[in-house]
Amino acid sequence: MTPPKTSVHIACFLLLAGFSPIAHAATSLLDQPLFLFALILAMVVFAGSILALVFHNAEAVTFRKLYSMLTHLPIATLIVSSKDGKLMYGNKASRELLGIRKVGSSYYYPPEVEAQMICDVLRPHTSLLSFKSWKEELQFSGKHSLSVLVSGQYVRYKWQPAWLLFISPANEATQPDTTSQRDPRVLQGVLNSLSELVYFQDKSGKVMGTNKAFDRFWRGRESEGLIDSIEVSSKNNSAHTWTTSPDGASRLLETNKTALVGDFGEILGSLSISHDVTDWHEMQESLKQEIEKREITEQALAHRNNLLDTILNASQDPIGLYNEHWVYVGCNEPFARALGQTQESLLGKNASEVMDPDKWREFRVVNEQVIREGITVKTEDYVILPDGDPIWYEVATSPYRDPIEGTAGVLVMGRDVTERKHAQQQLADAIMELQELSFIDCLTKVPNRRSFDEHLRKMWHSHIREQKPLTLILCDIDNFKAYNDNYGHQQGDRALLDVARTLSKVIKRETDEVARYGGEEFAFLLPCTDLNGGQMVARNIHRKIAQAAIEHTYSEVTDVLTVSLGVATVTPVPNQDYGELVRMADIALYKAKASGRNCTMVMSDNNDF
Repeated sequence: MTPPKTSVHIACFLLLAGFSPIAHAATSLLDQPLFLFALILAMVVFAGSILALVFHNAEAVTFRKLYSMLTHLPIATLIVSSKDGKLMYGNKASRELLGIRKVGSSYYYPPEVEAQMICDVLRPHTSLLSFKSWKEELQFSGKHSLSVLVSGQYVRYKWQPAWLLFISPANEATQPDTTSQRDPRVLQGVLNSLSELVYFQDKSGKVMGTNKAFDRFWRGRESEGLIDSIEVSSKNNSAHTWTTSPDGASRLLETNKTALVGDFGEILGSLSISHDVTDWHEMQESLKQEIEKREITEQALAHRNNLLDTILNASQDPIGLYNEHWVYVGCNEPFARALGQTQESLLGKNASEVMDPDKWREFRVVNEQVIREGITVKTEDYVILPDGDPIWYEVATSPYRDPIEGTAGVLVMGRDVTERKHAQQQLADAIMELQELSFIDCLTKVPNRRSFDEHLRKMWHSHIREQKPLTLILCDIDNFKAYNDNYGHQQGDRALLDVARTLSKVIKRETDEVARYGGEEFAFLLPCTDLNGGQMVARNIHRKIAQAAIEHTYSEVTDVLTVSLGVATVTPVPNQDYGELVRMADIALYKAKASGRNCTMVMSDNNDF
């Protein structure tokens, strides 16, 4: 078999080079198709590696030129990930306009701006490669909202899909006044003002745009908001679906889907609008039930005139009827007794003669609404019976029409819910007690560490706003381990309880708090208190503990129980963590222990003592 030309060329090269034996062996190998394929594949891989290295170096050079150009642009320029809105680059102009921060080689949005907010801004353009002069309102806490114009170009940055954004302050005088640029913004603004949930789809079902109400309701679960069961046609088709709102409540949505038709009658996509009809549905169900009950009653009354008396006398719940002139035309004994009357004395009287004037004015408004709108209204009424027993009624006021005379009136039905009210009150009291227990130390009966942390967090933020000093005192019982070891843990618990009672007498203001910080350590939180005030409280602590005279013969300080105090004062500033105040008080307490105990050391954000 004739060797391939490539084999011949390589063999000739080896012969000319003086490698005759090697040349014969190479000729034999090159005659094998598998070896020749492997050799060609290796050459292709080597060439591809060379090209990738060249392209990588070219991209690095291009990026350095692009970075230099973007950095000195006078317009705010950002590069954000198209996947999650993460900030990948921001030039100097963006730091001045938007407050972008650069830390090392990383870039961060200001605290008021989240990556999700940027995703919401870019959502209407996800199907485009670029957009121009899109107007947005950016909200910054403590500042007025910033109106900006955003233009974007879809790019790949560091091998990732991203948006290159150019942001400038909106200036109506310099914006192009063209219909093609203004109409989309006006349309989106109109859609964003709607409370209904709106989204657009193309013919393939891909979402082309949404309004802000849709984004707020379906954030993180947008696929649930897409109703695919409705057939798209030129007519308006609707469907009802149950779902949950962002706060977890069950809601019924009515979604109408309409086809978007082009100039020549072709279907371009669909427009879907969802309305929350939960209240309407519940009202319809309630009305349906009340109407069914009324129809059954009217049919029965037409055949048996005495059925009303039978029902009234058989019911243990109060039932009364009065006509459109507010004259009682029927009632049972429980209803008359609730008004301090009898059946004979109540019938024929006007409601205004029987009821307290203030209560009658309140009930008349409800009764007029019932007759005028034909609806059932439920209220609650508190009544003290003639024998002095208090009772709660759930009152349902419904419209009725006399089947014989055709006149309108009101049917009042009461239900005794006194036990339910008592149960609700007991449950509320139990919840309050549990909440109180969760913030109280079970041994010392003072606030626990959880309560202290929550109080400190609230006070810290309020003092940032008011720029007032906040003082923390950490109090540690000296040589308490020796106390427990020699007196026993039961006596140690009694000592902790005595110390907690003593410390509670030191604070005077309602805003001050003493809490068990942990073990034998207590903490005082003193709002709007400077360092001098904190030192005054510390002196009172030492004085009160000394007056308590709790025996401690195993102490290294004296023969009674003593405490060491660390006082720290800070006037908080934004972006400062309240852990700094705890750290300073802890350092001061450590110094007090190192100085022989039974003393006070202080620290502040201005001085270190």
